[in-house]
Amino acid sequence: MEKKVNFKKIGRWVMAGSALIGVVVLIIFSSNTFSTDRCKKIEVKIKNANEQFFIDAKEIESLATRQGSDQLTGRLFDKIDLREIEKRILKNKQIKSCQVFRGIEGNLNIDVEQHIPVARILMSDGREDVYTDNEGYFFPLSERYSARIILLSGEYFRNLPSLKQKGQEKLLNFINLINEDHFLKAQFTQLDINKAGNITIVPLLGKHIIEFGEAENIQNRLNRLKIFYKQILPVKGWDAFSHISVKYDGQVVCK
Repeated sequence: MEKKVNFKKIGRWVMAGSALIGVVVLIIFSSNTFSTDRCKKIEVKIKNANEQFFIDAKEIESLATRQGSDQLTGRLFDKIDLREIEKRILKNKQIKSCQVFRGIEGNLNIDVEQHIPVARILMSDGREDVYTDNEGYFFPLSERYSARIILLSGEYFRNLPSLKQKGQEKLLNFINLINEDHFLKAQFTQLDINKAGNITIVPLLGKHIIEFGEAENIQNRLNRLKIFYKQILPVKGWDAFSHISVKYDGQVVCK
């Protein structure tokens, strides 16, 4: 008995095989193209560029090319060390992160993110002033831009490498809460912190200083300060007191 040939089935197998061969050829071609194509140009993108102005695209490109001595445009991509370029760029400590990769269009893409400062630390131990971001990382000031943010001072910061280390969580949280609150951020200009961690706040308006104490029961104390500023000072006058304390729970002591 003769077997019938299923031409439809054979046709489907032939089409599937042809498609598979096409995919393999495309992968090989794409791989070969990727390894032999040359860099057309350098494309720099800076995240949060509208928030801070520590760096610009020209400076990033200068770091990537070693001030122009390492020509990247026109070079074969398989001769470009992407990780090495990232390391060069990250030498600028105002940069939080960097990714270097080849774009589909043949550009060398450099994506960077700046640190966003929440406070400036006035060092008293001979070190240069630094910024700290909301994660507690210290990074240097910039010659091209000065951020208008709260100042931190006092013996507490002597020899302190960062606010990322254990035991600094409460103080960092306090700084971040101020920075996130439009009213407090505008009113508080400086925090002076002694060796024991007691905080004195210097406000923008008024001739008083604020004794805050350690970074404990933070939200409750800040709420009491807001009530003081919104309900008491408008009545008594901004220069009526020289010393305000919220160090003790449930109290606002005025002198």
